[in-house]
Amino acid sequence: MVAMNDEHSHGDGEACPGCRFKAALAKFLERSHSEGREEWHMAIGELRQHMHAALLSLDAIEAAAFGDADTDDDELDDELDDDPAEAAAFAIVNVGNEINELRDTLIGNDDAGVGL
Repeated sequence: MVAMNDEHSHGDGEACPGCRFKAALAKFLERSHSEGREEWHMAIGELRQHMHAALLSLDAIEAAAFGDADTDDDELDDELDDDPAEAAAFAIVNVGNEINELRDTLIGNDDAGVGL
């Protein structure tokens, strides 16, 4: 594999682990979606929830710059008292863990740690 900016070429060799994962993931997503709503949810439900949590936590960091949220909800107050950056880091790590699990399931873990 030869790196060229953000693109790469496999030349005459095998597809790189990232490209093999993307191809296997695309097939997995297409198959899961075509099998019905329950199968789709079982296939990507946790990944989707973690992705939403990561986006919300990044939004919380951005929103913190605009002031203090005053609310009567004690549970929400406790969440707002947490470090938003730490919460975002945790949420993003959860997304990464889900992706690593998919990679291991779809192409094996021999290529763990190789970027997409």
